[in-house]
Amino acid sequence: LSFQENKGSVEIMRKDLNDARDLHGQAESAAAVWKGHVMDRRKKALTDYKKLRAFFVEEEEHFLQEAEKEEGLPEDELADPTERFRSLLQAVSELEKKHRNLGLSMLLQ
Repeated sequence: LSFQENKGSVEIMRKDLNDARDLHGQAESAAAVWKGHVMDRRKKALTDYKKLRAFFVEEEEHFLQEAEKEEGLPEDELADPTERFRSLLQAVSELEKKHRNLGLSMLLQ
């Protein structure tokens, strides 16, 4: 190899090394951005989960209070069992709808 050819291949290697450093830097910053994005999503999901849990605890307390009230009523004042069951089913389906909507909005965001 002549001196000129040797010098040319050293230049090519130096350029390749610089390109590799640039790519490595870009990859590191992209990874940092991605990690931040993932952490944000995780925080949001945890917040949504806590809200959902609090909602269900509240609903359960409300339901138990209603049940206690009804236990205190004399037999003849109790609503028709079919009617009570229907309103209970309605409450459950509303709960499911709220739960599904919250779940969907979590997924879509």
